[in-house]
Formats: sequence, C-alpha cells, structure tokens
Amino acid sequence: MSEYLPQEVLIEIFLRLPTKSIIQCTSVCKSWYSLITSPNFISIHLNYNNKDDDYLLVRHCSDEPVKETYALFCDNKSFDQYVQFDVPFNAFESQFNIIGSCNGLLCLSDDLSRYWDVYYLWNPSIRKSVKLPKSIFTFETHGPFQHTLGFGYDSVRNDYKVVRIVHTDDYMGGLLVPPHVEVYKLSTGVWQDITHVAPCFKFYERIPGVYVNGACHWVAAKWKQGVSCHIMIVLFDMQDETFREMMVPGCLVVSFSFSANWFNLFVSEESLCLANHLFDDDGTIDIWRMKEYGHPESWVKQFSINSHITFNVGVVDEIFSLLNGGRQRQVAHFLVKPIASRKNGQILWRANNGLLVSYDTAVEKIENLGICNANFLPYRDALYVNTYIVSLILLDKRTDYLSGNTSSCEESIKFMQEEV
Repeated sequence: MSEYLPQEVLIEIFLRLPTKSIIQCTSVCKSWYSLITSPNFISIHLNYNNKDDDYLLVRHCSDEPVKETYALFCDNKSFDQYVQFDVPFNAFESQFNIIGSCNGLLCLSDDLSRYWDVYYLWNPSIRKSVKLPKSIFTFETHGPFQHTLGFGYDSVRNDYKVVRIVHTDDYMGGLLVPPHVEVYKLSTGVWQDITHVAPCFKFYERIPGVYVNGACHWVAAKWKQGVSCHIMIVLFDMQDETFREMMVPGCLVVSFSFSANWFNLFVSEESLCLANHLFDDDGTIDIWRMKEYGHPESWVKQFSINSHITFNVGVVDEIFSLLNGGRQRQVAHFLVKPIASRKNGQILWRANNGLLVSYDTAVEKIENLGICNANFLPYRDALYVNTYIVSLILLDKRTDYLSGNTSSCEESIKFMQEEV
C-alpha cells in the first residue's frame, strides 16, 4: 500500500499516531522502517509533538524499600498521572543523579557515591538508551576530584551534548586553578577534551547545570584576595562549546562564603530564574527572574516567601480518625526550595518531608500534589520535575536499549515492539 502513497502523505499519517503505533509501523515494510527511523522524520515528529500535550516528568524515591519512580503527569488542574516508566538499569546507590531532560531525552549519572561515573542518555517513551563511554578525567587517571555536569541540545547541528567539568586541583600557589572540561556528543559517541575553554571559577560538586536558551547554567564563585568571593552564573553554550559569564542580581554578587544551599537555578515559563536565601536569617527566599535572557539588568525580584511559613497536610492515621470522627491527622510542613514551574505560572517546590507542592503567588496558596519523596539522606534531593516532550530521539541509534552495547537498529526496534 505504501507504494501508492506519497511520502508526504505517509509522514502526515504517522505524525498523528501514538508513539507505540509508530514503532509498530516500522515492522510493516522496509520503506516504512527507513522513513520512520530517518533523522528527518524524527526531527519532524519532535517539532509536531512539541505543540500538543503538556507533560511534567516527575522522579521521586520511595522508602521502605528505596525505589526510583519516573512518571509523566498531565500539567492540568487535576495533575493526573499519564504513564509510569520502568527504569532499564540500576544505580549503585538506588538513585541516579538526573543531569537534565531535553526533547524527551534524560541524561542520568550514577555518580552520587564513590567515583562510579557511569552515564546514560535515556528516552523512556521508546524504551531506548545509550550508555556513554568512559570519560577522560577519572580517578584512575587524575586521582581525587570534584565534578559537575550539564546536558543540552545543539539546535544548529541537531546534536545532544553532555559537558563535564572536573576540579582536580582547586588552588595552586593561592590561585584558583581552572577545571578540566570534556564534552560528549551523541553524533560522535566519544568524549572530547576542551579544557582550553575552561573558566576560572569554582563549581559546586554534583549540582547539574540548568538548560535553557541553548545553554547550561551554573551558579559558580571566584575568590577575591582569599576573603570574599564573587558569585556569577557561568553558562556553557551548546552550539559553540564555549563558556560565558552572566551577572546575578547586583545585590548578590559579593559574598564571604559560597554554599550550594544558598542558590538554586530553575526555569519558569522558559525564563531563567534564581532562588536565594543568602543574607536573610529569617528564612526568607527571594525568587528572581531574568525577563530578557542575556541581559543582567533585566533581573526582577518576582516575590519573596518565608520558608518557615507552615501548611498542613492530612495523613492517613486510622487510630486518629477513629477517635476524631473520621478526620485526618494534620501534619505541618514548610517550603525548602523551588524546582520547576507549571504552564499556569505556579512554582513547584520541594517541601520538608519530601512533599511536592505547587505555590500560587497570586492568592498565596500552597497545594499538595500528592507526591512524597523519601526524606532521608542521600535521597532527600531526589525529587526532580521538568517539562517533557514525547519524542523518537535515539530510535535511529544502533544501540541496545538495555546495556548500551552495539547492536542492529532493527534488533532494538524488534525488542521494543515486543515490550510496548
């Protein structure tokens, strides 16, 4: 039948099918397989899908026993769960460090303890992944180190990249030593040493970069005369593979120390945002938004909130309900840090005790979204939320989705057809 249908018509038909059905269509005939797995169709599908459903990817860890859960939720009023994903690999400490999510791809790092340093690119929608090769700067080659990573998309070359920043010697002769830097490209499948572009800043260990506007962003510091440090946002441009500096709001530039707990970057309505509680001892958290990207003068303080403000959440307690006419026992919680935003502009926060809550600044209302993360170390920061697009990225890659070992693309798709 495909012989009588122009390719343009087939593309329009495939674009309107669910992802599962598209994958099943690859087994109909060779011409359909070639069309669907072509980079051109995968890109068209990504752009077409980008304007449809609104999903939020949520990862949290349950306790007793500790288990990672990855699921998509509809970004609507009811916050319904759409689908839950099975993780095809295990982390050494039962939890991956999520470096980022972009165009349906997740970048996972198994580096939360020891010098394990195992990395994956994973598309949960099509159950396929790529295991990255061993990085250049390791404990075996350079001894003890501290590192951080970023993940993003090069739209000019249609390529996905992972940048790794490694501190082996922080100071030498009293001067800050630039870190080592390497970048992995999905198109080449190898790490490349680009230390020559490294900025002379101190990056906080294992705090991933925040991807927005084609670049990854970190809050970093540079010490001045060994007394105070200048706080800056350092970004890595995924297209030209260079670092640049970006000013934080003027009142935050100079500090006498630097802690990851004082700052965190996140994205709200496609804008870079910064949360800080550096100078206030009363628990006040200031939320800043860069209204015009790349222009530090456009930083605007959106609002301030006291993290000590408590809100009550009902919990299941059969004895309490029995003694109190069926009422739920109320437990007080408080906000810890913002992590993402919803399409309606509400900020998503991690509360103490691991709760995911939504804060409506217009009416100053906090809503419990019914997701609770394990609230003990090292899983306290496992709660992750980001916008998500269902895509076919990696469908054309010749890797087995379980192990990352090379196999035929046909074998991988056959395996996925049996699983979906």
